Amino acid sequence: MDRLTGYGKLNNSFKKTYIFTFGSEGGFYSEFNNMIFAMIYCLKYQYRFILYTGNSKFNINKGWTDFFEPFCEEITSSWFHKKFNKRETEPKIKFKYRPIWSAYRLFNGNTALTYELFPKFYSRDFEQEQFDFAELELKGNLRDVSREFVKMIYRFNSGTQTNVKRIISNIKLPASYASLNIRRGDKDTEFTFVPVTAYVDKAREQTDLKDFFILTDDYTVIEYLQKDYPDLNFYTLVKKEERGYVHADFMKESSQKRQLDLIKLVASLEVMAGSAVAVGTYTTNPGLFLGMYMPEDKFISVQKTSWYQFEKDDVRTFIVKPSSQT
Repeated sequence: MDRLTGYGKLNNSFKKTYIFTFGSEGGFYSEFNNMIFAMIYCLKYQYRFILYTGNSKFNINKGWTDFFEPFCEEITSSWFHKKFNKRETEPKIKFKYRPIWSAYRLFNGNTALTYELFPKFYSRDFEQEQFDFAELELKGNLRDVSREFVKMIYRFNSGTQTNVKRIISNIKLPASYASLNIRRGDKDTEFTFVPVTAYVDKAREQTDLKDFFILTDDYTVIEYLQKDYPDLNFYTLVKKEERGYVHADFMKESSQKRQLDLIKLVASLEVMAGSAVAVGTYTTNPGLFLGMYMPEDKFISVQKTSWYQFEKDDVRTFIVKPSSQT
């Protein structure tokens, strides 16, 4: 029995249920990373994990399976969950909806909504837990187990696989290259920007390669690199008109534009995963994901050495000169 089949059998054996809403409030890898932690929490504490994607901004027609292979039961349409099943915030129930809310609670007493368990797996205590899933031959700390869960469910469907391969082939990368993930956009609302030089310096400590793939949301970064590092070759998927990702703007885009953006993003992560060495930061969700997706010695974080989100004592503060703001 393969691990995914074993997971499905075990997951469906639990009497309690957790319905996890995916894609309505965060960026794709923010949603994905937290989904991995939710699945692990549910497996340990015996909740049947169900995915709700009816309100996902990444939907085209079928929810999760628009891009990936299925891994659990998925609800793609539900008025109740669209209105009440929030990621972290308990919904305020208006008077006219109270009978519906009460009826749902009465007949679904063993079902938890997303916000009810979110603080359980998004916490310092959960990060410190150890796991032993004998039925899946899976044992270890959160990072160990998360890595195996990613292998189990992060599987492109045939359409996504074809599109990703096409995008990557068009970049015309050499056989061996390094990669950098330099996030700009609205990321400075969470942590101070890391200067571009810090990424390049860290990569040069690890490799003598001259070819670099750059994952960024701001073409200004590419202009800076080309100007200050003429001895290096840079490859990217970011367009000249793209000057920083802002999630609120992404949420307003058409479904077709969001589909193209997501395919480009997952293709970029595949490129990074295939690099000889990748440099980014664990203070971004793509970096957190790559910390599970890549071997630990292949991804280096310049701003935070610990992969664990609640271990923030080691977050580096950079003094950024005006000339190196990018």
